[in-house]
Amino acid sequence: MAEVNQIGVRWNARKQCAELLLDGRSLAQFVDPAGDWCVSPFARRFLRGELRKLLPTYRADFAGRDHRMSGREIEIYVCRSCGDLGCGNLAVDLELGPQWVRWSRPHWAADDDPEEYDEFEQLIPGDPLELMPQELVFARAEYDRALARIHTYLSRPGWQRNPEGSGVERFIARVGRHRWQ
Repeated sequence: MAEVNQIGVRWNARKQCAELLLDGRSLAQFVDPAGDWCVSPFARRFLRGELRKLLPTYRADFAGRDHRMSGREIEIYVCRSCGDLGCGNLAVDLELGPQWVRWSRPHWAADDDPEEYDEFEQLIPGDPLELMPQELVFARAEYDRALARIHTYLSRPGWQRNPEGSGVERFIARVGRHRWQ
């Protein structure tokens, strides 16, 4: 068994998301230190109902997940613009034991078809697959507490039910107050 890592969760007010912490540091600091592409999959910009379907996958309940995911794959960071699985979401394989949890084999989610592999594709410096540790092991009790905390954040009032509509509605209301002449 590898070294045991710490896992936690905190609210990131700037990104409006429940953010996973690894050994006291944001997961984003590991995989996207420049802040260019990713956000936690537990961000307010995504619909609460969809996030509630995602959370059980972190407990190895894969029944409600996207059909493009395979094996024991879970998404740990997603495209900050759209969160769409095909856009480039970072995933790991999940293994749960009675006392431990293991994340291994970082890869792009739903991108495991060897026939689609581009033999000329190489990792570039700063690529999240290069930056992400190849294996992380957590104490099961601490992992379960982190997931419970994410669930608490998802249950808070004010989580956007329709992020696309709410922005449009705010814009229309603002324009309506300042009629063009």
